[in-house]
Amino acid sequence: MNSEMFKKAAKGVFIFAVAAVLAPALFAQDDGGQSYSLGAKLLGIPSGALGIITQLVIILTSVFMFGWIIECFVNVKRDKIVPPEVIGALQNYIDEGDLEGALQYCESAPNYLTRTIGAALNRVSYGPASVKEAAGAMMDAEQGKVEFHISPIALCAAVGPLMGLFGTVTGMVQSFEQIENAPGGQVNPKMVAGGISLALLSTVLGLCIAIPGLTFFWFFKNKVADIGVSIALVADDMVETIAAYAAQQQQG
Repeated sequence: MNSEMFKKAAKGVFIFAVAAVLAPALFAQDDGGQSYSLGAKLLGIPSGALGIITQLVIILTSVFMFGWIIECFVNVKRDKIVPPEVIGALQNYIDEGDLEGALQYCESAPNYLTRTIGAALNRVSYGPASVKEAAGAMMDAEQGKVEFHISPIALCAAVGPLMGLFGTVTGMVQSFEQIENAPGGQVNPKMVAGGISLALLSTVLGLCIAIPGLTFFWFFKNKVADIGVSIALVADDMVETIAAYAAQQQQG
């Protein structure tokens, strides 16, 4: 979740993409006609600029998606979102009745749990109902943030096959144009090879994004739901205690 890390990663992806486009074009062998390496075909080089752009977008989408999946494996964890020591420290403040200290601690260590409890603590003077309402609203907002964090995986899983379909249609259009414009009606298979290659490989790359993307999104969606339930159980106990303090203040 470090923006500097993402900037460096984006630069690395860009450099990799440029190298991936140029290398096959430079090292592809020419055997009398135009013979392209597998890398050149994957990058759409036989289909010209449009093919390269289409394939490059698909490849960059896959690189970003798998990079984000790794990021989610690292950061979408209960102990990363709410460290255990935070729970212990906050519980001690609340058990001792030091609500002011608990609020200061929440402000100094912002995370899913402390923002939820902080919202509750800020409403103590308004009574127990207001405490619970504020905590519930903040918990929903924090859960939404975690769910949003994994949403790029779903976006890539949706965009990948659509770009693959775009490449497929584009490749077929190019092939039919070559057939239509063939001199004397004589069609050389190599004339349409580039378009057909783009059509098939775009479909393959799109599916290579969609299948693992949907699988990992389902995995993380369930994981986020489990994390939310786990944190909610901890937060509910704290909120009930805070609500009891609020009721005492109202009565006193």
